[in-house]
Amino acid sequence: MNWDDLKVFLAIAEAGTLAGAARSLSVNHSTVFRRLNALEEGIGVRLFDRLPDGYVLTPAGERMQALGRTAETAIQDIERELAGHDLAPTGVVRLTAAPDIASTIIPPAVLALRKSHPGIVVEVLAGDSDYDLNRREADIALRATSRPPENLVGRRLMGIDWCVCGRSRDRRAPGTAAELSGRPMVGADSALLRLAAFQWLEADYHDSIVARANDLTTIASLIIAGVGYSVLPSNHRESGLKPLFKLPGTSSEMWLLTHPDLRNVRRIRAVWDALVEAIGNDPNQPPSSATIRKPR
Repeated sequence: MNWDDLKVFLAIAEAGTLAGAARSLSVNHSTVFRRLNALEEGIGVRLFDRLPDGYVLTPAGERMQALGRTAETAIQDIERELAGHDLAPTGVVRLTAAPDIASTIIPPAVLALRKSHPGIVVEVLAGDSDYDLNRREADIALRATSRPPENLVGRRLMGIDWCVCGRSRDRRAPGTAAELSGRPMVGADSALLRLAAFQWLEADYHDSIVARANDLTTIASLIIAGVGYSVLPSNHRESGLKPLFKLPGTSSEMWLLTHPDLRNVRRIRAVWDALVEAIGNDPNQPPSSATIRKPR
């Protein structure tokens, strides 16, 4: 059996559609369709019922999914185990972070690495979606969270407060939440609505929202352009942006995370240390608590 065909099967089983599987695998629709047909013909078993609204596993497909997940886990364990014995401080390190973190914190660390470890290539995966470190979709993650996953090992880099922000040239900027009444607001869309700060804005100022965006960098740009006020984490320091007042009860933390099997790989450790140093050398950031989490 071709392992790539099994990956396609598992992606379809999880997404329920060919299009969803194609997106998760970063391939086109026709490739997924062709691979599934080849797999079913090769083993002589129909794995899915093709329905108008998606693909549903047959009883044979359900058994295949259970066995396939076991095989997938075993292969991932092999990859991480072998990677953990890679002691050379060279090669590629995939680092994931939200766009606002990627544009402010990561560049100084990468610059320092170019001088100390020129053989390391850092691939920055900027996005609000969480890449799966268990699947080696990324090697290191910088995440703003108060509850990092227990299966990862990590370090708390700093606390993050949330503030109501306006543009720096605004001479009539509000100083309290009550003074925001009647002012134009920039709200969040999509995944950002899971954050407590945007839930507060949505609950109290829904009727005042004049624009929305699904990433923090765009929200900051809308504020600077004068479209309206909004909430941003304290690590945003764009020119023209002014924090007005803090929001109580919305603080979070920034964590540096990796899989425990990879923490002693020299190239990953080098990138890890460079990120810790970059935070520690930034006078605009609060000091790190230097807390190390151990996986359970």
